[in-house]
Amino acid sequence: MMLLGALRAATIALVATAASGAMPALAHAQDIFCERGDFEVRALEFRGNRALDDDDLALRVTTTPSSWGYRATHLGFFGVKRCLDRIELGSDIDKLKGYYRGRGFYSTKVDTVVTPQGNDAVRVTFVIEEGEPVRLARYDVTGLQGLRDSANLMKGLRLKVGQPFDLGLYRSDIDSIVRGLRDVGFYRADALLGHDVDTVAKRAEAFITVLPGKRARFGEPKLVIDPVTTERGQQISDAVVRRVLGIVPGEYYSDRAIVQAQRNLFQLGTYQHIEVAPFPDSLQDQGDTIVVLRVSLTEDYMRQLDSEFGWATLDCGRMRLQYSDKNLLGTARRFELTGQASKIGYGDPVQTQSTRDVCTFNGRSPLAKDSMSSRLYYFTGFSVRQPRLLGTLWVPTLSLYSERRGEFKAYMRSTQVGADLSATRDLGDRMPFRLGYTFEFGRTKADPPALCALFNLCDEPSRRQVQELAPLGVASATLARIRIDNLINPTSGTLLRGELRTSYSRALGTRPNLFFNKGTGDVAWYTPLGWQNVFASRLRAGGVFGRRRSPTDPTIFIPPQERLYAGGPTSVRGFQQNELGSKVYIARNRDVRVDTIGTAPNDTLHFSLRPDTPPNVVPAFDTDSNPERSVPLGGTALFVANFEYRIRDPFFFPDLLQYTLFVDGGAVWTRPDGGANLTKGAQVRWTPGLGVRARTPVGPVQVNVGWNGYPREQGPLFYNPDVTLLACIKEVGPPLDYTRNAQGQFENNSPCPAFKLPTRQRWYQQLTFTFSIGPDF
Repeated sequence: MMLLGALRAATIALVATAASGAMPALAHAQDIFCERGDFEVRALEFRGNRALDDDDLALRVTTTPSSWGYRATHLGFFGVKRCLDRIELGSDIDKLKGYYRGRGFYSTKVDTVVTPQGNDAVRVTFVIEEGEPVRLARYDVTGLQGLRDSANLMKGLRLKVGQPFDLGLYRSDIDSIVRGLRDVGFYRADALLGHDVDTVAKRAEAFITVLPGKRARFGEPKLVIDPVTTERGQQISDAVVRRVLGIVPGEYYSDRAIVQAQRNLFQLGTYQHIEVAPFPDSLQDQGDTIVVLRVSLTEDYMRQLDSEFGWATLDCGRMRLQYSDKNLLGTARRFELTGQASKIGYGDPVQTQSTRDVCTFNGRSPLAKDSMSSRLYYFTGFSVRQPRLLGTLWVPTLSLYSERRGEFKAYMRSTQVGADLSATRDLGDRMPFRLGYTFEFGRTKADPPALCALFNLCDEPSRRQVQELAPLGVASATLARIRIDNLINPTSGTLLRGELRTSYSRALGTRPNLFFNKGTGDVAWYTPLGWQNVFASRLRAGGVFGRRRSPTDPTIFIPPQERLYAGGPTSVRGFQQNELGSKVYIARNRDVRVDTIGTAPNDTLHFSLRPDTPPNVVPAFDTDSNPERSVPLGGTALFVANFEYRIRDPFFFPDLLQYTLFVDGGAVWTRPDGGANLTKGAQVRWTPGLGVRARTPVGPVQVNVGWNGYPREQGPLFYNPDVTLLACIKEVGPPLDYTRNAQGQFENNSPCPAFKLPTRQRWYQQLTFTFSIGPDF
């Protein structure tokens, strides 16, 4: 056996020696279909490289090790086995030398070392001696003098004197100059290039001679439109196409204008195929170069009916129907009629006790403790979108609707009639900007304990006053900068979003007690880390400002639907939906004892935590007793930070599954007296955890478990037996007296103290499970 092992090791060394010196006659992919006698590539290393990292070099060579799953298990169905290619190993040396040469390293030497790893596997090491780079000593760009935007073009050059002479950056500079000139009218812009490299002196000189040519203007576009069927004929007229296209004859030529024209047509959603390109030959007209565009379009069907049915943990059943007319009245205006509903099977009037049990898994789902989900949520309305208002880049949309919506455990908003007028446009490449105005006539219902704790609205008449039907007008502005590679499942790039909202004017149609100003912003960053792993991070912050309820009442009132909330699968995953921050609690009926002192109309009510305790004594909460439910209060300031490392599954489904290691942090708090100091009162909670992500056609499906070792948030404990009474349960000391007033209602104006809840003593009580469908952030 020892002799056999020695012979195999000698064979491997002989193969490596021959392959490292061989020049391949034909380049091809590495052999992943290993045959008997082939040697598995167990590991791949690079030594001696300093200017270029291992991941960059690994992309340039064919030799690739077996996948991590196969190396860990040696089972084919857990990964991919890759074997040594005797020809490509020598070719890889030339590839690395060529890549280094293109990056300015002309004297780089590369060799290979193939080390046996057992009897049938090897470790391949590329030994690199980079040498000194050839540096750029002179860089001349001529021909731009006096041309428009010449200063900006020079500032955008990436190759700099004193740096290694990188041919890739050099060619990129040429492309950016030509592209920039074409964007300001120089249709036939070109450039002459040349460079001189002295490998002995380690210096290089390069020049670019720009040939801008004559400035060109757009001519009248030529339209070629194919209808979806010959029977229907052309649906959108040539005049409408020219207006949406936005190409004005006589204006200076621009590649950017052509891209924008294609985008304008694409946003209509009325064409299967769109191509906008110049004819090969331009015409001469009175000394100016005229560029004529050929616009080739294939129409699609103009009417569409979409439906969506599904289920969600916090919605139970939900459905959506939408009818779209993409060419309303033959003007390319888009008309959409939408109807949707959620809480189906749980919300009144489309529920039974049986369906509610199914929706909440017999009361185990968080939905069972959400009083804001007691009604069916719905939306019904229509919208009309006009492409390119008055020939500008603005796209206006008008919507009319009626709806009922809400936030988990926080509020329920019912709008009898609402209208939204907005206009959007791109301020730059993938930088959508939106201005909007929304008017609603509706009401917002919040839990009585939340209104009492937040705004001192502890009696029914006061609560009814802020929850009655009222007009609310909101002006808003939203800007985004999208630089990610995929909107649903990004792996690289950045995404920035910001929104400002205000109702702080009677001119907007808002009742004064609903005035507010609000601002929120997000920034997300994604970067690949090799082997299709991704590091993702997101920061989110916001603040909202309101006004005092009255000159004598310093309480700052902010509509519940505009308060800020955090916690849940797309926020801080160590907390359930909206559970981060202050809360109030509702005691269970079975845990409360009510004692009547005296007789009507001068009777008094005492509330005790335990039915078996004597009057005037309230014991502390113990670990066997919990509130029936909690009510999140939200806040006027918000901070959320998410950091996660997504690891591609190396075993079972590498193209489907990812494992996530995350740390989420956040704080939701109410600034004292609504002050401008946004950080006062902030207490950031950090929760680490694990998750599993699966890629699906509707977006990533993710299950997370977060660890939350923080003490449970203290808050007032209320007993709410009916709409006329909201009783505070004290933790220690005698209970509060609730005395009948002149209207026959029981009241007590003393503040309700915070209640201390039992700690999470068992390890599994500190785990929070969340589930989501769609993008994480």
